[in-house]
Amino acid sequence: MSEAPPPTRRARKEIEGATALPDAVEPDGEEGRLATAQLEMAAFGDHVIPYVPPAPKPPPSLAPWALFAAIAALVSSFFWGWLLPLSAMAAIVAAMSLRRTHDSRRVAVWALALALLSGVFSAGWLIWGFSQLPA
Repeated sequence: MSEAPPPTRRARKEIEGATALPDAVEPDGEEGRLATAQLEMAAFGDHVIPYVPPAPKPPPSLAPWALFAAIAALVSSFFWGWLLPLSAMAAIVAAMSLRRTHDSRRVAVWALALALLSGVFSAGWLIWGFSQLPA
C-alpha cells in the first residue's frame, strides 16, 4: 500500500497560482480581479462627505477689558485727574468693542459710559487744579 506523497508547498503554490487568477471573477463580471481589490467607484459618489474646515475661534472679547479700564479710570478720577489718558484709552477700546459682532454690546456700552464719565471727572479735577495755580 503505497500512497502518493503529499505535494510540497512550492507545488501547491504553483497549482493555486495558475488557477486562482484567471478564474477570479468579480460579482459584476470583471475577470482577473480579486474580490478584495479596491474599486474605482469607491472614491466617488454620494457617500463622500466634502471637507469643511472647522470654524475659526473668535478673537477674545475687548468689552471686559474696556469695562475694567473704565472702572479703574472712574475710581481714580474721584481722587486726582492725572489718569485722564486711561479714561480716553477705555473709551477707545469700548468703541472698538461696540463695532465687533461677537463682543457683548451691553458691557461695551457700560464701559463707554463709565469712561466718558471718568473723563469728565478727570477733566474737572485738572481744570480746578490749574485754576488754583498762582497767576
